Amino acid sequence: MALQKYIPLGNTPPANSMKPLSFPGKGYEKAHLPDTVTRCTSEQDVDIDLREVYFLIMHFLSTGPCQRTYGQLWNELLENQLLPRRYHAWYSRSGVHSMKENDDGLSFPLSYGDLAERYKHIEKDHLVNLLKQLLLNTASPTQGLFGKNTLNASAVPTLLGTGSFSLMSHERDKGYAQAKCPGHMRWPHMLADQVRGLSLREIGGGFTRHHRAPAIRAASYAIAKPSTMVQKMQNIKRLRGHRNAVYCAIFDRLGRYVITGSDDRLVKIWSMETAFCLASCRGHEGDITDLAVSSNNVLVASSSNDFVIRIWRLPDGLPISILRGHTGAVTAIAFSPRPGSVYQLLSSSDDGTCRIWDSRSSAISPRVYAPRPSDSAAGKNNGPSSSTNPPIHQIFCCSFNASGTVFVTGSSDNFARVWNACKPNTDDSDQPIHEMDVLAGHENDVNYVQFRFSQDNIVTCSRDGSAIIWIPRSRRYHGKAGRWTRAYHLKVPPPPMPPQPARGGPRQRMLPTPRGVNMIVWSLDNRFVLAAIMDCRICVWNASDGSLVHSLTGHTDSTYVLDVHPFNPRIAMSAGYDGRTIVWDIWEGKPIRTYEISHFKLVDGKFSPDGTCIILSDDVGQLYILNTGQGESQKDSKYDQFFLGDYRPLIQDTYGNVVDQVCWYLFISIFTHVAVCDTVTMITWSLVFSCSLQ
Repeated sequence: MALQKYIPLGNTPPANSMKPLSFPGKGYEKAHLPDTVTRCTSEQDVDIDLREVYFLIMHFLSTGPCQRTYGQLWNELLENQLLPRRYHAWYSRSGVHSMKENDDGLSFPLSYGDLAERYKHIEKDHLVNLLKQLLLNTASPTQGLFGKNTLNASAVPTLLGTGSFSLMSHERDKGYAQAKCPGHMRWPHMLADQVRGLSLREIGGGFTRHHRAPAIRAASYAIAKPSTMVQKMQNIKRLRGHRNAVYCAIFDRLGRYVITGSDDRLVKIWSMETAFCLASCRGHEGDITDLAVSSNNVLVASSSNDFVIRIWRLPDGLPISILRGHTGAVTAIAFSPRPGSVYQLLSSSDDGTCRIWDSRSSAISPRVYAPRPSDSAAGKNNGPSSSTNPPIHQIFCCSFNASGTVFVTGSSDNFARVWNACKPNTDDSDQPIHEMDVLAGHENDVNYVQFRFSQDNIVTCSRDGSAIIWIPRSRRYHGKAGRWTRAYHLKVPPPPMPPQPARGGPRQRMLPTPRGVNMIVWSLDNRFVLAAIMDCRICVWNASDGSLVHSLTGHTDSTYVLDVHPFNPRIAMSAGYDGRTIVWDIWEGKPIRTYEISHFKLVDGKFSPDGTCIILSDDVGQLYILNTGQGESQKDSKYDQFFLGDYRPLIQDTYGNVVDQVCWYLFISIFTHVAVCDTVTMITWSLVFSCSLQ
C-alpha cells in the first residue's frame, strides 16, 4: 500500500513550505515518538495515544477553512509517521517484512483516507464533542448557587481556565492553595461570607457577576462600584427613646441590635429587625460616655462620668456586674479582641489611669496602668517633679491592637502611650503597670488614637492641627530607643480661599479658622488615613508616604462622626452638626450620596457589620436608622418609645445595685405585714426587684 502525498485542489493555494517526502526504512524509530504519553497527574494514570489525537485534529481540520494548514499537517504526519498504525495479528507476527511499504514486521502505517474509512463512526466534530463532554463532566465552582436561567461568568464554558477554574483537577487544587487576591481584598474582606454576599446581591451588588469565591466576589464588585450599595440606602426610620443627647450609638457584633447611651443616664437596646426598644438599662448616675460590645456578642459595657462601668447582658439588658475603682470620669472603654480574653475590658479615665477588668465579676481586682512620673517621660521637662503630689493628666481615649496584646492611649499631656495588655501585676499589687513607650510629637491634647487594621501601626491626632503615623521599630532597636517611631507627620492644609471680589473692590478680611483634628480613622485597606477637621473638612492622606490625597468639602459645620465601611475599602461615612450625612468614595475623593437627615446636630453614627445600614443619633435624643428595603418589618414601631419607669428615682446600695424607688416602697409595705422576715430574705427580694426592672 503506497502512502500518497496530499495534493491540494485547484481552488486551494499550495503550501509553499512543503518539503519533498522521503521515508527511511526505520522512520518509526526516527520520529522518536513514544507509543503513549502520560498527561494525567492524578492517582490513577491514563495513557493517551498521541497518534489518535493527531488523527482527530486532522479529521477536524478536514472540513474547516484552514485547508492549507490541513495539507501541511497531512504531509508532516506522513513524513514522521504520526498517524495510527495497523498491527498484524499475533499469529502472523513472524518479523518478516511483507510486501507493504514501511512494514516493520509488527505493523505498518495507515494513510488518513484509510483511517477515515476504518473509523466511519468518528464524526468530523468528534474532537469538539469530546471537549464538550469534558466541560459538562467538570463541576463549576458556582454550580448550584444560582438558578438555571441566571447568567454569570462562571457559567461561560472555557478550556483555558487557570487555578480553581482549570479543567485539570491538580491545577484546581494548586489554585486554591496558592491563589492570592490583591492586598486590599484580603483582610477583612474574607469576612464577607455567603450570607453577606447574598445581601449584597439583593441590594444591587454583583454576587453573580464575578468568577471568584463568594466572599471575595461580593466585596470586589462593591469595590468596583461603590454607588451600588448606597443607592439602595434610602429608607430612614426616626425614633426617640431618650430625653437628652445620644452621644453613644453602636451595633452589636452581628448587626441585630443597636445600643444607645445618652446624657439622660439611660442605656437602651433596640432591635434592628423591628425597630422596637427591647430593654432600658438603668443605674448610672451620670452621662453615658462610651459603649462597648464583647467580641463574643454576649455582654455590653457602658461607662459614665459617675466613675462607674456597668455590664449588661445582650439582648435583655440584665445587669451582670458593676466595676468601680476609677476616681474620675471614665472616658473610653474597649473589650479585648484576644480570643482567650473576650471578657477583659479596658477603660481609661480622667484620673490619669487605665484599668483592665474581668467584666463578669466586680470581685476580681483589675490591673491598673499609670504613666511613669513626668520627669522620666520622653521629651518632657517640667522641672523637678514632686513625688508626693505627681501631676495627673486626663486620658481621653484608648484602643487595642488587632491581636489584643497591646493598647494605646492619648492624654492631656500631649503624649500618646503604648501599654502591654498581657503583663500581669507585679508582686506588689499596689504598684501600677507603666507604659512600654511614650509617643511624643503633638503640641496639644491627643484626643484620638487608633491601631491599624491587622497591624501595629498607630495613628494619633490632636487639636494642634496634625496627625502622626507611628510604626514599630525592629526588635534590635528596642533597647536603644522607643519601640515605635514617627513615620509621617500629617499636617492639616489651610482651607481653600473663598472667591475674592474684582480688583479694586472691597476685600474680605480672612479670619483664622481652627484646624484641629476631631477624629481620625484608618481606611479598611490601610492605604489611607481619614481625619475629621474642625473647619468642616474631611482630609485623606496616603499612609505609605504621608502625602495629602483629598481635602473633602461638603459639611457646613463641625464633624465628629467618621466611620469606614466594614468590608468595602472605598466607602467612608461622615456626619456633623449640620445634620448632614455624606457617604464618600475615598479613592475618587467624591461624595457618593448626601443625606439631609435632620436639622439637629448629629453626634454619633456607625456602619452596621454587614455594611447595609447606618445608625445615627442627634443631640435631642433621636435615633435614625438609614437602611435598605422598604422598612416593612419596622412599620409598626412608634416614634416615641419610653418605658414607664425610665426616669423614676432609684435606690442604690453600697455595692452599686439599684432598685426602683416606687417598687421598693411597695415591696417594703408588703413585708411590714409579715411577722417573720429576716434580713437575708429582704436582700434577696430586693435583688430580684432590681434585676426585673433593669
